[in-house]
Amino acid sequence: MLGVCLGRWLRTPAPPQESLEDDAGLFAGWDGLSAVERKRRLALYQQRVLARSAEQEKAWLQARMRECLVKDQDEQPRTARGL
Repeated sequence: MLGVCLGRWLRTPAPPQESLEDDAGLFAGWDGLSAVERKRRLALYQQRVLARSAEQEKAWLQARMRECLVKDQDEQPRTARGL
């Protein structure tokens, strides 16, 4: 039993020195990673993609809302605008 545990420990690659701050670093040395580490990195990448997508959606919605407000103000009757 001790031999099996020791064998697994010796076979486990050293933690990668790549930065996980950028997307390229998440996938560097992919072939040498354990299945657990791959899942962890994929989950981290998925979180980043979803966060970016949410930020883009938020910016798009804010721009559309501003456009609608400006358009709505321009379409008000003159009497409503006090002219």
